[in-house]
Parts: sequence; structure tokens; C-alpha cells
Amino acid sequence: MLAAETRSFSRAAALLRIKQATLSRNVLLLEHRLGVKLFERRTRGAFVTPEGLPIIATARRILTEVETLQTRARAMRNGDAGELTIGFCSSLTAGDLRFAIVEFQRRFPDVRLNGVERDRGFLHHALHAGVIDLAVVTGDLGDPGVRRRPLWSERVLVALPDEHPLVETERIYWHDLRRQTFVLGTQDPGPDLVRLLQARLAEPGYEPDVETQDVSRENVLAMVSAGWFLTLVSESALGVNHPGIIFREVHEPTGQARIDYGCYWRSDDTSPALRRFLGLIRERYPDA
Repeated sequence: MLAAETRSFSRAAALLRIKQATLSRNVLLLEHRLGVKLFERRTRGAFVTPEGLPIIATARRILTEVETLQTRARAMRNGDAGELTIGFCSSLTAGDLRFAIVEFQRRFPDVRLNGVERDRGFLHHALHAGVIDLAVVTGDLGDPGVRRRPLWSERVLVALPDEHPLVETERIYWHDLRRQTFVLGTQDPGPDLVRLLQARLAEPGYEPDVETQDVSRENVLAMVSAGWFLTLVSESALGVNHPGIIFREVHEPTGQARIDYGCYWRSDDTSPALRRFLGLIRERYPDA
């Protein structure tokens, strides 16, 4: 390549820091192997022959592809490229998970990011099977075989039909929600919110009216807007407009009611892209 570009074996050898005789011998061996004369040797230099032009062009293309492969391999090794699959159970329309993913894609645009939205049980199995690299869920998987890091917490909100009497209440506490009918979906974080409702609203002689239905979060909210019942959501659900529904924060005596999220990954997962994502999480949420 250098001999073709400089039109001189001596200048090419000097740039390569080898003897001219060594370069000339290697070129002769290549010509013999290919059965094609690549250079016309003259007193004024070495010139590529017409037969050698397409071969030199192919060699130049191969070298460029090798350099590209080397650059991509370094990027994958450093976590700047590659693939990362995140499993989650919350909406990506708003909330901390969405912000973390958007920031990760901004910093590492060459990493292909895949998402899997399923319930916590499925994500737990998918993590062990290697289908996903990271699971972001509520609650605790209770599995010593995976590593865990606490993440953020999200506000718990009650979804009310826009004509419900509680819409006019300045601040809603748990006791304001007694005697109301609640329906939650089976998708996470629905089961955690059911347990939260039962823990906060139960009292001697009274069990809260809470049921679960095997429908999506969006359809539960659609039924709320029709005035059938109330439901609870985490604040990540606020990214989509839901006509006919008013979202109000639920308060504890000590502050806003919240639900905690954590992330889980296999201890033997050495993915550089995963390492980059966890680094971003530590940077963004150092106190988690």
C-alpha cells in the first residue's frame, strides 16, 4: 500500500522502518503467489501496473475494514458499543428509568439497547437464562444468586374519575381511601400496590375492597375514567395523557407514599455495556 502511494520502495521501506531489500522481496513473493505483476520497477520509482490497480484497491478496502473492526472491538471491550437488554415492569413514558435509558443512549449511541416488559417472575427467570442482562423491578427477588442495587423510589398516586368527590380534597391520605373500590392489574407493580393497599387500609373488622384483573395498566385506567372504580399507579404512569382521570398523590403521616425500585443482574455477567449502565446508575443515584 505504501509503495503504491509513495511510488517508491525506498520511501515505503523508510516509513515502515524496514530494509528496502526486505520490502522488495515480500512484494516479489506476493506477485508470485498472485500470479500478477503488481509494480513496474523503473529508475524513477515503482508504479502500479494496470493489473495491479484492482488488487491494490481491494487491499486498501480490506485494511480499512480491519481498522474498523479493531475500533469496534475496542469500543465493545470498553462498553462503548455492543448490546444491552433491560427487563422492566414499569411504564417508560416518564420516571427515572426512562431518564436513565435516555441518558445512556445519549452517552453510548453505539450500544444497541433492547427492552423486555414482563412481570417480575418472568424477568427473574429471564435473568438466570441470560435472556436479559438487567432487571429493574419493584420489591425484592429474594435470590442470593443475583446481585442487587437499590435504585429510586416513585410516588404512589391514586387515579380518580374526574368527577369523583376526592378530586376536591386538598391532600389525600390513606384513610380517605377506605370504603372505596379498587382494581389493579396483574402486571407489576400491580401486586405490590395491592399489598400496599391492604396493609394501609385494613382495620379490625374491615378488609379493603381490592381486586386484581388480568388486564393492562392502560385498560385499568380506561375503566377508571368510566367511573367503575379507583386504582393506584406509580408516577412513571404520568407520561401519557389519560382523559377523564385525575391523578393525586397519596400521603402518609410522614410524607408522600412511595414505592421502591431495584435492579438485579447476574454476578457472572461480564458485559462491558452492563458495566457502563451500572456506572451511570451509580453516578446518577449515588445515595441509592
